[in-house]
Amino acid sequence: MTNPHLAYEQITTHGGSEIHLRLGVAETKLLGEAALHLTAGLDTALRAIAELRAGAWDHILPGPDDDGRSGARQRQRMEETMHALARDLIPRLEAIQAATLRRWKAEGASYAAIASAMGLSNAAGAPNRATAQSRLRALEAAEPSPLERWVCGQDTHARDVCDHTSIGVIVTDEHGRYLLIERAEYPHAWALPAGHVDDHGNPWKTASEKITEGIGLTIGQLEHMTGGWRPNQCCRLVRQGSTPGHHWTIYRAIVASAPVPSADKTRVTRWVTGAELQALADRTAAYARGKVTETEWAASPGLEDVWRWWLRRVGILDTTDVAR
Repeated sequence: MTNPHLAYEQITTHGGSEIHLRLGVAETKLLGEAALHLTAGLDTALRAIAELRAGAWDHILPGPDDDGRSGARQRQRMEETMHALARDLIPRLEAIQAATLRRWKAEGASYAAIASAMGLSNAAGAPNRATAQSRLRALEAAEPSPLERWVCGQDTHARDVCDHTSIGVIVTDEHGRYLLIERAEYPHAWALPAGHVDDHGNPWKTASEKITEGIGLTIGQLEHMTGGWRPNQCCRLVRQGSTPGHHWTIYRAIVASAPVPSADKTRVTRWVTGAELQALADRTAAYARGKVTETEWAASPGLEDVWRWWLRRVGILDTTDVAR
């Protein structure tokens, strides 16, 4: 069913190098989009190693594309790398290991053999069977994780691939306050309700369902405000050859009920005044200029940068700060 001798080829030119991995027909059919996920994660890891070896991350310095913001692009690259490794590559590799261990043990592998394969040794240098046994028992006591099911082909995770179409809703209450959501997914920041269109059908239907189902609010009417392309990245995989970013459609809605947010996508919701919204946007600008550290941002994030742009465009935020 699978090719035991995968073919690799490295092509080096004056412009750089390409590494080709050739999969057979059976492997290509079985892997599907799983190959995209793993390739993207490995690409991130390889580029990070090259950048570290080149000393690119030793100091936060202004870059040619930073628009005067000290090291903004470099910090973004570091954040993207950490996110990709933590969310995509490392958990998937661990899921491959877990699936392999389950099946190997079911075939009768000894704890000594498993310990040796995992590099587990005791003080004398012998395979640490006790540690291997403990890990296997903990694994067998738990149900396979979603990613382990994904590895084994029991879960497709099709929505892990970006569709490059997003909606955003400027939600206000009867007091003129704005609804914000602290994102549980990348990028970590305060944001207004938003989401991918996916299979919802169209932007208007997506916006309505995201508000009613994802946040638990009842809306009377959606007003179209603006829209267009923004090069903002999300937590999803971008297909090879595609440009990161989204075609946005921005709406406005007035609601009266309290939100009940989805726990897997958000951390907490809050209503803020216009002045408080501006303060969060100013913090984002300070972070982009290097005036707010990574630790300070993690403890108290500002407004997601793409929302800073849209809210300036519709006249809600101050436009005097031109940093992007």
